[in-house]
Formats: sequence, structure tokens, C-alpha cells
Amino acid sequence: MIYKKELALVAIITLAKLLIITLLPLTGDEAYFIAKWATNPSLGYYDHPPMVGWIIYLLSFISDSYIFYRLFALFTSFITAYVIYRIALLYGVAHKSSLYASLIFLASSVDLLLVLMTNDVALLFFSSLGTLALLFALEKNSTPLALLAGFLLGGAFLSKYFAVFLLFALLIFAIFTYKKRSLKTIAIASLIITLAIMLNLYYNYTSCWNNIMFNFFARGNSGSIDITNTLIYFALIAYVVSPWGLYYLIRSNLTRGSALNLSITILSVAFVLFLLVSLKNGIGLHWFLLFSPYIYLLFALIKSETQEKIFKLNAIFSLLQATIIITTLLLPIELLSGSKKYADLILYTEAKEVCKHIDSEQFYTFGYTPASQLSYACKKSVYSLFSKSKYGREDDKLLDLRELDGKDLTIVFDHIGDAKKTSGICDAFDVESFNIKGVDLYKGVCKNFSLEEYGKIYLQRLNSTIYNIPPYLPTGDCYFKERYFE
Repeated sequence: MIYKKELALVAIITLAKLLIITLLPLTGDEAYFIAKWATNPSLGYYDHPPMVGWIIYLLSFISDSYIFYRLFALFTSFITAYVIYRIALLYGVAHKSSLYASLIFLASSVDLLLVLMTNDVALLFFSSLGTLALLFALEKNSTPLALLAGFLLGGAFLSKYFAVFLLFALLIFAIFTYKKRSLKTIAIASLIITLAIMLNLYYNYTSCWNNIMFNFFARGNSGSIDITNTLIYFALIAYVVSPWGLYYLIRSNLTRGSALNLSITILSVAFVLFLLVSLKNGIGLHWFLLFSPYIYLLFALIKSETQEKIFKLNAIFSLLQATIIITTLLLPIELLSGSKKYADLILYTEAKEVCKHIDSEQFYTFGYTPASQLSYACKKSVYSLFSKSKYGREDDKLLDLRELDGKDLTIVFDHIGDAKKTSGICDAFDVESFNIKGVDLYKGVCKNFSLEEYGKIYLQRLNSTIYNIPPYLPTGDCYFKERYFE
């Protein structure tokens, strides 16, 4: 029986998560998914498959508050804990040990920071439940559960391409553990997953291969080997698992069986992949989220007295981090007034105040993040122009620049030096300033916007980089090329 103090600690940590959810200002990614994805339902979006946009769109029928949307992350954390518990039970682990493993996850650093990993929350939700459904389908040889597993794992793929690595690991585990018994379940689940893959391929074929170009070309350009990235990767492992968790896992004689085989199979695929990527590219904390249930499943396989130690240390460390985060969020933003990014912070955190200073029905920004922040705050479509980012964004599809040719455009920005971006494209750029919390922000009017000149400076570069579709990809519709290069 789990003692009351463990449940009390989880409750306190949950309250801390709720405080963070409430106090944390709207992030750029959140604003982007809410204002650009969820308000424009589609089979896909520029950066990733569509699941995050679909979920927020559905939640918006209840509330359009970003704080409400974040509750899905909290809900997902408990779903993940439940999945860890049920997988452990499925493979013969004692009830108490199974429950402790789920509590260790709920007290972990990675779960505390779940709200910061917006796009990966949907991935964790569908992949965790999909894995659980698949394992039960394999155990019971159940057709309905195999269909459910296919639907959920297909949802994971439609959340992020990262799901492919989990699917590959699950395939290996199923074949080696269940052998011929697995074939029916694999076939049924694979059929549903294939439908999700085909849906994504159709979206890409009719949308400039957006997801492929973004994830495998724009983001996949590797530089030279950098050992710093690899060291950061190992540091992140220690952070996700915790130093004491690693210590006790190494020292413990883990109970052999299907639960251990499942974790080893999935984590071997993940960690080898991450190691190879880290040789040339940076690894983020969110990369581990998909695989976190199988990290914490390992803690179900060690002695109960050791589980208690890990849980207490995790809880203490998470509460310490939560205290630091909450204290930081409660501090007045003016303390950062000396930072070079202070104007950016004011533009983001005081977006509603910015809206009051803009009398134009339609206006634009110089970047994708402020466009998303102001879209949410002003409850209107705000698009970015003059961006020199190496990435495209959903704005490229939503905004047809041909409609702007020859018009006067209002642009809101926070650094006066950015005004030079309009040189040669506008006949004139008339700038006014307004002040919020001691910071000068600006609104400029681009007179007689020239699409031809804009195309030479900005669109040509995009066409030769992120919209330069390789010849081996069959070319379907491409809004970018159809609008500006045909």
C-alpha cells in the first residue's frame, strides 16, 4: 500500500505545475499553434503533422484560453503515469512496484517541464496510449485492441515524425517477444497507421512537401562534428533520468522479463539514434519525452525500498525547480530592463497592450513569433513580412502576397534598426513610436509595397532553399511556386 505522504507529495507537485501553467506567459510556440494552426483547420501544417492543431481546435470549443490548453499537458502526464503502471502490471510486476514507478514519473523533472514542450505533448499522449493498446492486443490477440492501437499510434505519427522510431522499436519487440502470434496484431495496426501516413503524404504532395522540406532539409543541415553537443546529450540523459536514478539503475539487479525487454528495445533505438545525431546537431530535452515512459518503466523493476528513495529525491528536486521557476515568474519583468531582449519580452508579454496602440484593421510584423503573439492577443490575423529566417512558417500559405502589391502596409516592431529591412521595397517607411513600460515600440507604414522587389530580396531566397523541392519527390500542388514563380 502506497503511503499517504507519497500521494501528498504528488499533490503538492501537481499544485506547483498548476501554478507554472497559470503564471507562465504565452510562449511563441503556443501562440503559433493556437493562432495559426488551430484557427485554420487543415490536413497538415508547414512545420509538422497536424495533431497539435486539431487538439487545440477541439479544445477551443470549450475555452480559447491558452491556460486551458495547457491543462491537456497536465492530463497527459497522468495518462503517461497510468500507462507506466499498466504496462508494468501487464508483464507481471507487483502492484506496489508498478504504482511506485508511475509516481516516480509524476515527481520527475521531465514531467514538471511537460508544459514547456507543446508539440510533444500530443505525441506523448497518443504514443503512450497506443503502445499500451498494442501490448494488450498482443497479449490477448484482440482485433478491437489492435484497431485501437493502430488508431492511437497513427495519431502519434500525425503528431510528429519522431513516432517512427517508437513504431520501429515496437515492431522489433513484438516480433521477437510474440513471434508468429504477433503477425495478426501487427498487420491490423499497421493498416491503420498506414492510413495516417498516406494522409500526411497527400498533404505534403499538395503543399510543397512542407513537412519533409522543414524537418529533413531546413533543419537537417549538419555541420562538422561537435563534441559539445554529445556532452550535452549525456547531460540531458542524467537530467531526465536523474543522477540518483541512474546510480540505482546501474546498481540494481533489474527483474528480467518482458517489461525489461520492452524498455531496452525502445531505449536502445532512441539513445543510439540520439547519440548519432548529437555528433553534429544539438539535442533538446523534448526529444526524450516520447521515450520517457520506458525510462520510468525501468524503475518498476527495482526493489521497493530503492523506489522509495528515488521517489523522495525526485520529489525534492522537482519542488526545488518548481520553487525557482515560480519565484522567477513572480518577479517583475522590469528587472530584465538591461537585457538586449527586453523589448522583445515587452512585445510578447504585453501583447494586449500593444493591440491598443494599433489602429489599423490589418497589420504585420517582421517575425513569425510576434505575428503569432499579436494574432492571439488582438484576435485577428497578423502575418510576418521581411523575415530572413532560414525556415518558412504557416504564414507562407495563409498570406498571398499578391494581394498586397501596391498597398500601404502597417508593420509593428520593437527594434528601430529593423526598419532598414523595407529599403527598396517600400517607396517610404514612415515610423511612429509608442511606449509600454518604458520601452519604445514602433509602428511603421510601408508606402506602396512592391511585390516585385520583395520577390527579388526575399522570395527568391526562399524558393532556392526551403521551397527547392528535390527532383525525386513527385511534384504536386505548391502554393508558393504557383503564386510567385509560375
